[in-house]
Amino acid sequence: MEGNSQEYGRPRRPNAETVSYLNGLPIDEKLASEQVRAYVDSFQQNNDADNTSAEAAEFPALVNATHAALSSVFNEIASLACEEIPAQQIETLVRIACRYSAAAKRVVLASLSGYWVFLSTHRFGSHVAQTVLRCAVAECEVNLDEFDDKQDECEGKMVIDDSYASILQENTSFVPEILLQAFEELKPFATDLTVHVCGTHVLRTALCILAGVEFVDAFAKPNGNKYDGSVNEWESGVLSATRRGKLKDKKKKKKKRKPDSDEGSSAENKATVMKKMNMIADCQTTDFQNNADVMLKDMVQVLSLSDATNNVQPPGELQQRTCHPSGGPLLVQIVRLLSYRDSSQHEAKKQVKDSADRRLGILPDEPKYSTGSDAEVFVHKLLCWDASIPVEGDEANQPHAGDIIYGLSGEPRGSILLETIFRSCPDEFHNALCVAGGFYDENTLKEYIYHGVSNFVVQALLNSLRSRNQANKMVKCLSPIIEDGSLLQPKKHRGPSDDQIDENCDNKSIQRMGIIWRAVEMVSNSGSAQDQEQLIHALMRGFASMSSSGDDNAAKKDSEGKKKRSKSKGLSAKGCIPLLLGLTVSSDDEPYSSGERLTLNAAGARTMYHIFQFTERLRSDWVNGFLNLYGTNDLAKIANDGLGSRCIMDGLLDGPAKEVASKSLYSKLFNRLPFLAAERVGHHVVMKLFRALPYDDKAVMSAELSHSLNRLGSNAMGRSVMATCAVKEYLEGENAWKEALAKQKVNEEWLKDIIGEDKGSGEEAGDKSRKKRRKE
Repeated sequence: MEGNSQEYGRPRRPNAETVSYLNGLPIDEKLASEQVRAYVDSFQQNNDADNTSAEAAEFPALVNATHAALSSVFNEIASLACEEIPAQQIETLVRIACRYSAAAKRVVLASLSGYWVFLSTHRFGSHVAQTVLRCAVAECEVNLDEFDDKQDECEGKMVIDDSYASILQENTSFVPEILLQAFEELKPFATDLTVHVCGTHVLRTALCILAGVEFVDAFAKPNGNKYDGSVNEWESGVLSATRRGKLKDKKKKKKKRKPDSDEGSSAENKATVMKKMNMIADCQTTDFQNNADVMLKDMVQVLSLSDATNNVQPPGELQQRTCHPSGGPLLVQIVRLLSYRDSSQHEAKKQVKDSADRRLGILPDEPKYSTGSDAEVFVHKLLCWDASIPVEGDEANQPHAGDIIYGLSGEPRGSILLETIFRSCPDEFHNALCVAGGFYDENTLKEYIYHGVSNFVVQALLNSLRSRNQANKMVKCLSPIIEDGSLLQPKKHRGPSDDQIDENCDNKSIQRMGIIWRAVEMVSNSGSAQDQEQLIHALMRGFASMSSSGDDNAAKKDSEGKKKRSKSKGLSAKGCIPLLLGLTVSSDDEPYSSGERLTLNAAGARTMYHIFQFTERLRSDWVNGFLNLYGTNDLAKIANDGLGSRCIMDGLLDGPAKEVASKSLYSKLFNRLPFLAAERVGHHVVMKLFRALPYDDKAVMSAELSHSLNRLGSNAMGRSVMATCAVKEYLEGENAWKEALAKQKVNEEWLKDIIGEDKGSGEEAGDKSRKKRRKE
């Protein structure tokens, strides 16, 4: 390996007969799991029936064959891992064996001893190495080695002895010892593996095991997680990601729609969160944890390319690796792992409720490291930050950090690292980063926003602000930038020459709706009423400026004075809403098509959601403008759209404006309620609308729905609406209907008391949140 003179083991080419034998094995992981479940269930049924005379179930044949195959190719596993098809077969064998046997974990780990470095740099071997490491530390779904099968000797133990007796006699080390030996092999080559396209993935797996943490999808996929515990992990959780044994059928490729670069939609869809890894009991002992902590610190020290001291060093190779396609993601993972470990040591702190929401683009809260932690030391090395130099006011006299922040923000990988630091750093350091990076300067901030990559860093900054003072500074810088309309120009109005950005950032057609969305979200959550007013007026003036820029020059000269007055006042809220949502008003006279797909601007819809949470004085024009602008057809389409339902309808019906909005929506959607009640998305709006209505209107709504019992009873969504709106009870009589509503109210109040979500509405909610901030 380049840059390292140390030698490492290289396996021989595999035997051709062994390859043929392995390729011909009829191994199927799904079938093996079905056999194991049938085997386990048979004993459980016998126990429930207390039937001692029942014939013993047969041990799963595929599991037995898996152990026999692994034992026969034990000495050639490292060689077979370097071939494409055999490598996939090896991974399948490893997954089946480690899933149902604790002893097999020792065997598969020992088979790769001495070859970890070579396999980590191999195209196919790196996948095998990752699978072996992850499956070896995972809890068994069912440990058949110790399963109580009502026999004198466990049949699973007998199968293990027949298959691995001689191997286990030669390799007496247990899983923790073999793991640490494997990591010792990798440590001297860690700096080279960091920038290796395959080796970096093996290093990430090793670091996760040492930290006892794994990354999972932040937003669960539909029908993705059905069960809890280890079964879920092997079937549809983290461990299912290592399944590569079965080749996918070749299907016709579908054209993927490219996400809009200005909305940041891909960031939240790919978001991950960290959770404690479910490891075997041997890896949860104090001795292993202590050894793992020492090994983790040594690995981080090696990967930081610095000496044992914490002295600030000038920019060098470490800063270059932050922008490397392989090294950058690894460094991001280290920052997150160290932050998680540091935050988990302060569990006495009050846990913040996770309010992540994919539709609203609300990312999960990132664990934050504390001052003096290993994470802080590592971040300081990445940014060449001198902690001995204090940040005074808006001046940060850092010799290198400012240039590094500026450079990282414009790199695709370095910007992700910078976003991670913004989300996981302490409050004081967050403000220092803003000062050092020039984010409080209007001209510098404008340059960041206009850049195709660094605008995502600005979005992460706005999303992670810690104080009202920071929000106030950002609003002052953002307002002039938004007012000129350059961030609001729709893409369909852009010309070919607008796709190029000059060095002076004079391009006036760079749409950055993601910045608008995050800025409005910022003032809604952390800003004052003055900040909200300043930003909303800047937005209205920006739309007025954008509209006036598209007029003819002759029209500008004829009404120059009028145009200036219009721009200073800004476009009305009712005029801004269609531009924000990208949804033109349609006539109710046109026939309504239930299958018509609605296209909304994602960032604009999320912006509307947060505007609906503003103080009453500021949100009233927007709420009334939206309700008066769109008719029944448009509102029905919005209610039946996933993004429109969650961002707009929920913003109205769950927010402080629900009393006004519910009455208007009820009158306009009244004739469409039976249709929406049986729709996958629309039935949520119907139920929330029912809860927000006054008592008399609820009775009328239940009566209207009672005329469509056949439609409502045809699917689960309609039946859910019938239960929520007490439709059947309404047909039984007034008393039964009132009792059903009273019971629902009691359950809702009890649930609110449990989860603590009852914050009031309108100004009352704002007053409570402001009082809470003052106390903090």
